[in-house]
Amino acid sequence: MSKNLFIALSALVLLTGCFKRDESHLNKTCSSGCAVFNVRVGTGENSATPVGGAHVDLVWIGPKGPLGGGPSIDIAKGYTDANGMFNIKFGAVGNEFTQGYFTLSVSGPANYFASTKALYNIHNTDTILNTSIQLPLKAYLKIVMKNFKPSSSDDSFVILPTFNTYGATIIDQSLAAAPADLLYHPPQSAAFDSVVYNAPTAGNQYTHFSVVIQRNGNRISHLDSLYIPKATTGVYRVDYQKSFQ
Repeated sequence: MSKNLFIALSALVLLTGCFKRDESHLNKTCSSGCAVFNVRVGTGENSATPVGGAHVDLVWIGPKGPLGGGPSIDIAKGYTDANGMFNIKFGAVGNEFTQGYFTLSVSGPANYFASTKALYNIHNTDTILNTSIQLPLKAYLKIVMKNFKPSSSDDSFVILPTFNTYGATIIDQSLAAAPADLLYHPPQSAAFDSVVYNAPTAGNQYTHFSVVIQRNGNRISHLDSLYIPKATTGVYRVDYQKSFQ
């Protein structure tokens, strides 16, 4: 084995050992000086529908070291009740309330997107925190862009679809894999009769659309939305040649 390879492997082993997640305090009981996190998991428009049986994971993330990464402590894991609630009571075992931050991660069955939420600036060991996190149901979106016939080099056609996560970050590879470039046709793009974009979206809530059309020297900006029930496909069509009503 070469010297350089040996050094690299040794460094990898060292880093892995230093920054392994500490699970020794998971779901540890606390009787005094405790922090209380009351977590509500919801879904749908305005996160109004509670999600029972969702898996919740609370982790403390410590500050990064000079080589990246950092310590972490698994604090609590469990499932929400029928009202979407998961109550966590815990005490500090290290620097949880002086450094770093907490993360909430939630997941459900296959018909939900997993999500996470960072909790910053929590410094009191007896904090009582009431917080919520969105666990979106899965639905599907089909966008049809039609009749892009640019008449000048400045003409363009762009659609940006979004859905509200109410402060959560969605963790799902299918969202990242969606070919968003199909919705972006900047100046000097080629003409087309029809382009179809298919991707996952959130169910039982609105998907929002920002449409920008540059046509014959005129810029048209249009905001729209479409309510899509869970496990269904919502279809949104825009014709470059037609005006919005």
